[in-house]
Parts: sequence; C-alpha cells; structure tokens
Amino acid sequence: MKLRTIFLVSLLVMLMMACSFTSKTGGTPSAQGPASGGNSSHDPVPVSLNDGLASLNSYDMTVKFSSAGPDPTQSTTITIKRQRSNDNNASSTAINTTVISAGGGDPAISDTAIYQISNDQCSGNDKDGWSWTHSTPAQAEMQGLVTGMIGLTPLINNPVFVAAETVNGIPTNHFTFHVSGLGATSGTVVNINQGDYWLAVDGQYIVKYALIIETSMAADAEVLHEEISIKLNQINQPVTIAFPQGCLDASLVTPTP
Repeated sequence: MKLRTIFLVSLLVMLMMACSFTSKTGGTPSAQGPASGGNSSHDPVPVSLNDGLASLNSYDMTVKFSSAGPDPTQSTTITIKRQRSNDNNASSTAINTTVISAGGGDPAISDTAIYQISNDQCSGNDKDGWSWTHSTPAQAEMQGLVTGMIGLTPLINNPVFVAAETVNGIPTNHFTFHVSGLGATSGTVVNINQGDYWLAVDGQYIVKYALIIETSMAADAEVLHEEISIKLNQINQPVTIAFPQGCLDASLVTPTP
C-alpha cells in the first residue's frame, strides 16, 4: 500500500508541475451515465486534476496520503500543500513525509519545497540547501507540453448523488461511492470502504475528495488502513507567492543556461 501511495504522490507532483507551465483551459468530462440514485442532471464525472486545476485562476490545495499497518505502530503520512496563481504564473509546492517504522520510535521526517515564478524555479529546503534553475520560454513551453500529457483522476466507483452542497464557497454536487472488488482475490475482511467527493457545479473539478479503506486478514489481525484526501481552498482568490531568501541566495550562485 505504501508503494502505491508513493507512486500516486510522484504522479501528483508531476501533474502539479505540469500545471505550472500550462495556461488556463477547460476540461471535458469523459463519457459516463448518470450517478445511480440521483438526478441525471447531476453529472458524477470529474475532469482530470490537470484540467481542473488549469481551469482556475488561483487556488490553495492540500493533498494528504496516510497509511498504517500491518504493525499497529507503523505508519506513513505524506502531505502536499500547493498554491497557484495563473495571473502571476507562480506556484509553490511543499511536500512533507513522515514515516514511523514498525515497533514505533522517533518518526523520520523529510520536507522539501518547490517554487516557480515565471520561468524561474527553485527547490530544496533550508537544511539541505536550495537549487535554482532558469528555463528559456521555449524550454518552459516544452516542459508544459510533455508533463501536461499526464492526467490524473482519483479512484471513483459507481457514484451515488447525495446532495447539492456549498464547499469553501463553491456550489458543488456531493457524491458517495465504495471501492469495488476489495477482498475478492485476497480474502481479506473489509472493515471500512467509504469514499466521498464534491464536484464544482461550474467546471466539474474536484473541490473535495476523501477515501478511507481498511482491511484485515481477520477481524483484528494485520490491519491495513489507508486514507486519501484532497481539499481546494482560496479558489479564484488572490494568492501571494514569493521566493524564500534561500532561493534568492541560490539564484546568485547557480549558473543559468
């Protein structure tokens, strides 16, 4: 489960970097029938995260992956906090990873940040140092073309419409779902299987997403617990992004192409 989480995080980081170099565009939902149990006007199909984020002028997003087990003392938590302003062509991404090994003990914590303003980019942290890079307009365009090919949509199975709700000031449609096929081949007991997501009425992008899954080989043995959440805030509101001093210092000593 942890390997899958790390893979998803890697994809998401690549996706968010793609949004740093893409212009504001709209997404087109894939073809799918109406959500079961709901009105056919409540389209349950989200645009990809790539298209959804690129359609916004600005946003503040938090993505969190956490997994625990099978040892009850071990866990991995990865938190990604992302800000983006299309008007200023600027973004910041902070990634925190906290790992507690089986048996407990002090957590292993790592932090890194990525800042991008126009064609300048800086990554690192105050402890290990910062790396500064500059891209020409042609290089930035190519980066956006290549990484912009990546589309990512969270797992959703057979959604059911719940209600029209306002989330963070955005009118949304709330859907719930359960992941299908859990335990079918492994024989595990499914303790928790609950997914919810909220789609913006205007734009079909994900404003909020939450999935909790817990399985075990028996009622109380080898429990595996995983949670994934996505939250969008400050949608189309002013966002201020600036290079930290460490990045400005690195820009003075790092050759530019």
